[in-house]
Amino acid sequence: MNSLHSLIGAAVLAAGVCWAGEPTHDLNKESAVKLINLLIDDYQERIEIVLISEGSKVINGLEEKNVRRVMAIHPVPEKGKRVRRVQCYDFQWNDEFGWYCLETREERGVDVVYIFSELKGEVVVK
Repeated sequence: MNSLHSLIGAAVLAAGVCWAGEPTHDLNKESAVKLINLLIDDYQERIEIVLISEGSKVINGLEEKNVRRVMAIHPVPEKGKRVRRVQCYDFQWNDEFGWYCLETREERGVDVVYIFSELKGEVVVK
């Protein structure tokens, strides 16, 4: 049942995003680097942004119109070493969070939503 409530909560959050207004500014390379650092929880000075593409994406059955896919190269852990790899990240826009991405994790048997936001930093919803 908790899982169902968490899924409903994530869907409501995603739905709120879908009705958001148009972005007040575009996602630039500096903001993308800051968001990636929040997301990977490992500050990297060597994040290189390859490109930022504009598009849309269907999330939980709802179309999110303001999406930016960021292709970046940065060190990631691999077999006990750090190697530079190409990684892609999708960021959405809404008025409350600015550019952001979110992920759902299971912690201690319950779902937790992590929001990595340009305006609010890391937000955890339990």
